[in-house]
Amino acid sequence: MKTTIRIAPIDAALVLRGDGTFEVWLPHIHSDPPPNALAMSALMCAYHDERIMAMIKDAMDAAGYQYPDPPPSSLPPSERPDTQ
Repeated sequence: MKTTIRIAPIDAALVLRGDGTFEVWLPHIHSDPPPNALAMSALMCAYHDERIMAMIKDAMDAAGYQYPDPPPSSLPPSERPDTQ
């Protein structure tokens, strides 16, 4: 699926691909980065760091965050969360 994403000068974006790769767009700011750039940078670092990812997942679980839809059918059964 081809998609066009419009990125403004102070936007930040992180595209996580199904094959484990990602693409990053960061604003060119050298001091006081906006919250969106900090959040995207943190997620980018966490994506390949199991310890940080586990901390984020634990915090989301503790906050009661739930995914609104069932896991996609493309996700292998061994990687699907327990939804019961």
